[in-house]
Amino acid sequence: MAGRITCQIQVDGLSFVTKKHSIAVVSLLIVAAAVSFLFLHHQEPPKTAIAQQYADPASCTQCHATEAAGYARTGMAHAFYKPKASDTVESPARDRQFYHAASGSYYTLTQHDGKYYQRRWQKGFDGNPENVEELLIDYIMGSGNHVKTYLHREQDGTLIELPLAWYAEGGGHWGMNPGFDNAHPMTRRPIAYECMFCHNAYPQIPPIAHRDLSANSVYRGALPEGIDCQRCHGPGAAHVKAAQTPGTSLQQIRAQILNPTHLSNDRQMEVCEQCHLETTSQPLPDRIRHYDQEPFGYRADQPLASFNAYFARDPDHGRTDNFEIVDAPYRLRQSQCYLKSQGALTCETCHNPHDLHKGPESVTYYANICMKCHGANLPEKIAQHQHPASNDCVSCHMPKRRTEDVVHAVMTDHLIQRFAPQAKVLLADRQEVPETPVTAYHGPVKRYLLDREDASPDDDLYNAAAQIIDGSNLEAGIPALADLIRTKSPSQPNFSIELGDAMRHTGNLPGAIDAYRQALKLDPLSSRAQRRLGVALGNAGQTDEALTVLQGAIDHEPDNALLWYEKALIESRRGDSDKAVADLRKTLELKPDFADAQNTLGSVLAQSGDIQHAETAFRAALTINPYDSATRANLGRLLAGTGDWKQAAFHLQKAVQLDPANVNAHGDYAVALLQLKRLPEAKTEAEAALKINPEFGPAQLNLAEILLQQGQARMALPLLEKAAHSAAPGVAEQAQTILQQLGTR
Repeated sequence: MAGRITCQIQVDGLSFVTKKHSIAVVSLLIVAAAVSFLFLHHQEPPKTAIAQQYADPASCTQCHATEAAGYARTGMAHAFYKPKASDTVESPARDRQFYHAASGSYYTLTQHDGKYYQRRWQKGFDGNPENVEELLIDYIMGSGNHVKTYLHREQDGTLIELPLAWYAEGGGHWGMNPGFDNAHPMTRRPIAYECMFCHNAYPQIPPIAHRDLSANSVYRGALPEGIDCQRCHGPGAAHVKAAQTPGTSLQQIRAQILNPTHLSNDRQMEVCEQCHLETTSQPLPDRIRHYDQEPFGYRADQPLASFNAYFARDPDHGRTDNFEIVDAPYRLRQSQCYLKSQGALTCETCHNPHDLHKGPESVTYYANICMKCHGANLPEKIAQHQHPASNDCVSCHMPKRRTEDVVHAVMTDHLIQRFAPQAKVLLADRQEVPETPVTAYHGPVKRYLLDREDASPDDDLYNAAAQIIDGSNLEAGIPALADLIRTKSPSQPNFSIELGDAMRHTGNLPGAIDAYRQALKLDPLSSRAQRRLGVALGNAGQTDEALTVLQGAIDHEPDNALLWYEKALIESRRGDSDKAVADLRKTLELKPDFADAQNTLGSVLAQSGDIQHAETAFRAALTINPYDSATRANLGRLLAGTGDWKQAAFHLQKAVQLDPANVNAHGDYAVALLQLKRLPEAKTEAEAALKINPEFGPAQLNLAEILLQQGQARMALPLLEKAAHSAAPGVAEQAQTILQQLGTR
């Protein structure tokens, strides 16, 4: 769970809000493939320790042309690739422009200079386009059988998911990506290593990534385009070398590569499940990659449980029948066919990764597989009219359904059911329902065991960590993990970091600081632990040590924009404006589209009286993220300070629409409306502010002034008396002045 720190800066009676950047846990949102095809996209393998064990995937075709040709026809073969016209500006869709009503944003795909872009804009104060952002589409994730998601590569090597996606349903249409279909969608969702794991081969990544889980998901050099044979067959360098060495026997060549058909059934399942198994895409967590494993370190000959620990909801506290886009094995495992087969039924019972079965021929193909178990009794049931005389088993018993997490996608449900559900219900349109703290799962997080999974010495530590990572079960999880760390003294620092995060979010700053210090004893170079410790110390008022800790992290990792930003926040809070501005400019040099840094820079500049550059920073922040209430309010207050009340009212109205609980924005909007002589609306806003906080002095004063202008002095007096005791700067003095003018003082 990401924290958020807010502080207010007063400038000429106007309040500017800064906030801490929030890092959301990135969930897997697009159907993943177990293998993909690189034969047509010759890429040099990344020069990392892992990659040295892997072969150039193009070399596979020299001996395995038939398998390669068959695989090239599958959707898995095209999980990640560079854009072209047919995938972007020429994609079949009902409209070329998409309007997202919830956020008031327009989108379109454009092309110029031989490149493809996603463009977003809104209608501004004067009716002309504002907050226009056009980002280059560097890659596409998803084959297009269901979804195509467009990705932009940032200056620092991270990849972000763009808001607009293409969906195949209904012949092709535009729609928002999951998590973006709301009034204030995110604009910078990073593509985590976990996402790339299931859509690509082995990209070059910084070596710190395996040690420090907070490291940004940075990708270096040219990215491979899709997962290759080695995802399922394991590293192939030794195999290729043996094949190219004269005199090597066929047996010796084969001994250097994994053939998954030689694995046990449960291990064959795990080869597929490394990408396809997801118990839920909602925060839980559904898995924890073992802290000693590198992001792309899984090998097909490795037990999956030694790479990931999987988790699911407790059925007594939440749903376990969820149907989501990456849950085929999860649903299959609930089927009676699977359970009664006692391990005989696997993914490869029906699916051959080297072949493709689609269209009319697939009906017979899959029915024949079903008949191997169910064919003996079927003729008698047909004769008794207990079963239709049809060979289309899948349509009834594994129907297509609209997924719950990607509401524009329709997938085959791998829960094999005896009785066919109603197709109309399964395919009906869905509205995305954003998860909130109220609707999020709260309860025990249960271990989800793979078939014949062996126990691990650290199982209890991962089980305890799962309770707190996404805040599902903090009350039980915090003391459990703390006790295990104390008694078992794990060598991995991330257990202590997770404990510190949970303590910080529950307000236990001393406990969090101790936990982060413990993590740094285990890994003194962990920028994650250093950043967390610096933030916690800053929140606890220990700013000198906080800045020392953050500076130490910066010395080791000078290109980490987030470290510079956290340092600037502490400096701004303690009044070191010059240092804060310098560090914020460094932050933006490293990451120019860091919206929160632009907003904070604007606030600090406004505090120092640099109105022109403050406005530039606020507008830059809104170009990146026009859905942030604090930035809208800050710009509105700045414009109000310059006397531009009409434009100020426009942005303050947007602020209260984005965050109806923002009491300051309601109060400031009331002031702007009062200046514009829009008294009824001003009264409504002042009353809204007082409904949120009845003791909010500025709103008391505003409402009193409105009532006085309406000739309702008797109703205004009690509000003025309350405002005269307000701690808000300037409010008490102004209220007392008005009372004196009225002759009550």
